[in-house]
Amino acid sequence: MSIVVYSIKGGVGKTTLSVQLAQMLKYTYVTNDSHSSAHNLMPEEKGFLVSKEDYDEIPFDKNIVYDFGGFKDSRINDIIKQSKVIVIPTLTSIVDVQATLATIKDVVKLNTNILIVINRTRSNNKAIELKEYLSEEVSNINHNINSKIVFVRDSSVLEDSLFDCEYIEDKAGTNRFKRHIYRNAIEDMKLLNKSLEL
Repeated sequence: MSIVVYSIKGGVGKTTLSVQLAQMLKYTYVTNDSHSSAHNLMPEEKGFLVSKEDYDEIPFDKNIVYDFGGFKDSRINDIIKQSKVIVIPTLTSIVDVQATLATIKDVVKLNTNILIVINRTRSNNKAIELKEYLSEEVSNINHNINSKIVFVRDSSVLEDSLFDCEYIEDKAGTNRFKRHIYRNAIEDMKLLNKSLEL
């Protein structure tokens, strides 16, 4: 399967989640965001940039995590149609939530398998309220959407993982102290992986 991580809003954690998923699943990482350097930090032949300047269309293939930047790009439509699931990250601010709903309205015309990730959560109550709100709003957009909503807790170790583009559990290795420090991030990534099976 291939996965798209997408939002029309920048700064919601698309690249961090994309890299973690690609490394966890042993998939190739592909981005259309020429401002991102993650493709250069991935292991050899596992990270690619498909900029508008170099590619008229984005090739589709299996076992790819597509990280589509916070801007409109008509080349992504065919990829969204063919991918197994569209992961849409959001933060809890009203601006991010509005952008998430706008993203869902765009995506659902092409693919109804949507996984919403409420990213960098700090307050359980606020995240739970947002999950209930988003569930209702998604249902109002289209009753046929096959969607799930999961939380990824705020974690400096996830953000830091972009420096070497290494899967967080591999980074912790067998070191008990590191595994303790990284436990929330590891749990969240495993739940995210499990939730991809819509």
